[in-house]
Amino acid sequence: MNNVIINYIAPFMIASSSMKYVFYKINNKKIISNFDNIKIGKRENIKNTNNIPIELEGLVNTLENNINKKNLNNLYNNLQSIQVNKNFKMLLMGISGKYNSEKNTIDYSIDGSIEHEFIHMASSHWDNEEDIKQSGFVNYAGRLTYGKALNEGYTDLVTRRLFDKTTRFYDDEVRITQFLELLLGSKNMEKYYFNNNLPSLLNHLSNYMDKEDAIKFITTLDYGFELKKLFNPAYKLIYTNLELKLCTIFKEHNKSLLKQIEYLKLLDETIITKAIVKTKKI
Repeated sequence: MNNVIINYIAPFMIASSSMKYVFYKINNKKIISNFDNIKIGKRENIKNTNNIPIELEGLVNTLENNINKKNLNNLYNNLQSIQVNKNFKMLLMGISGKYNSEKNTIDYSIDGSIEHEFIHMASSHWDNEEDIKQSGFVNYAGRLTYGKALNEGYTDLVTRRLFDKTTRFYDDEVRITQFLELLLGSKNMEKYYFNNNLPSLLNHLSNYMDKEDAIKFITTLDYGFELKKLFNPAYKLIYTNLELKLCTIFKEHNKSLLKQIEYLKLLDETIITKAIVKTKKI
């Protein structure tokens, strides 16, 4: 059923987005062939900083109280030059906030919309000279960009947990990220994300599937995310397929009662995935 969805049904439903599908297939091959060449940047070990814009003071304090300081080098480095700007014009475009990782700027239109962008800032490393262009799980270096969907999902998951702020558009990506976190562990996900270490996440995921399949999981999630942004309903089929894959792996390997309880609660938030799991007894 899963392969039928991704190989046959989805392509027919995305006729209006055929170029996205072609790019997705090409992207898979390029990322797989270049996986071992992915750079992981090393940031200067700064323990803290006094250069904190007033808008970020409380957010920095919350992050320091909840995230291992070993994972905050990006935060402290970026705080040295971060610029925070209130931009009312963004509100007219329907944009509440935006972080520019190259310029290291946060722009926001209304109070209370800065938290998600702050987490992006705390997980970004941009160095043109070293060709390191990363934000959380996203790699922008070279001609390939991948990891966007997982990155937005985990960014909003952290934002929800620490600041009780939610970007509803990312509900689907957050849920898939939570399924993945149940499998890989919350501390590991935190470490991989804040240190831009997508290769380690993929290596970890490769304990449960082939390396190529692990890479395809991330690129397929990106593909679904691009369709979602085009309001193409085919993304739901793709996301359901990925959730089912994680559910199957989790059921095969989980030995923790507490994680099982978390899994069932998370499954209750789905509709299609829960129905298929119940029917197929996954």
